[in-house]
Amino acid sequence: MVNPHPHFDDKGTLDWQTRYAEALAAAKAQGKLVFIELGRLQCSQCKTLVQNIVTRPDIAPVLQQHYIALAADADDSEDEVIDLAGNLDDAYMLPFVMFCDANGAFLGGSSGQVNPLSFANTVKKLAGLSS
Repeated sequence: MVNPHPHFDDKGTLDWQTRYAEALAAAKAQGKLVFIELGRLQCSQCKTLVQNIVTRPDIAPVLQQHYIALAADADDSEDEVIDLAGNLDDAYMLPFVMFCDANGAFLGGSSGQVNPLSFANTVKKLAGLSS
């Protein structure tokens, strides 16, 4: 059963975790990386990311095969997620998009409006699918 995103409809694209420890455990068990969307219900850019970008045919399969998705709520953030966000340069606007390995090591990310092509390149590069 696919866990829906807690705020937005991604049309069943990803199986969303809502707790950091559970996302890491799933990533370890499945040999995947973790994609973190730190946002809130009132964030239009967060909605765009979840509903229009992760669902793209050039992005969804890569996320499904290589990542565990974590929907982190900016209004009820876990300390570990906030610590990861501290790695983002000039992070001031939601969504905070972050990637980490199954041990929680920060791999990259961004804040603010997500460019679909840059996002696609990042998820592919981190998954080892492009240089």
